[in-house]
Amino acid sequence: MVIMAQSPALLNLDDTGLLIALANTGHGTAEDSTAPDELQSAQTAQDWWSTLGGEPAADFGTDADVALLRAARALVRGVGLRTNGVDVALDAGVLAGLPLAFTVDPAPTLSPAGERSAARTLAARAAAALIRLPAGADAKRLKACPGPGCAWVFRDATRNGARRWCDMAACGNRAKAAAFRARGRQPDGQTVAR
Repeated sequence: MVIMAQSPALLNLDDTGLLIALANTGHGTAEDSTAPDELQSAQTAQDWWSTLGGEPAADFGTDADVALLRAARALVRGVGLRTNGVDVALDAGVLAGLPLAFTVDPAPTLSPAGERSAARTLAARAAAALIRLPAGADAKRLKACPGPGCAWVFRDATRNGARRWCDMAACGNRAKAAAFRARGRQPDGQTVAR
């Protein structure tokens, strides 16, 4: 396996930026299953990596390596949903085989360890970022949109940290309209006149 060189562009992504970039590689939704999955294969994953400024890897990884990257993506989205008040089951065991090293120089940190493919390196970086997340400033700011069929993860930059939706004009309005319709119905299914 090839050890992937770290690119300057990726090094400039903070933990939350990396997690958001990874989580938003799957744009397909329940309404639009034709949208691309940037982690569908090693080639599409390498193309995504290149858009972030990553250097081409001689071997981006096997199908199993890219599957680990997709598992990391699902875990990031699940953490974002939990932060946004949605109770979801998380299975961190799928990333148990990723080698992480604990270092203390210049400061205590976790980072990918050993020889690995580019896909495994990114999955390990995401796992390390998730481990560091609760101690960071973005602990309650990494959120996933709870909209039905929505797959977007975002950083809540509002002053009070109360943002719920990826986009108020889309997911937020749909949810508010559905709640309004639900409030207007009687238990027998009849609509209340307003």
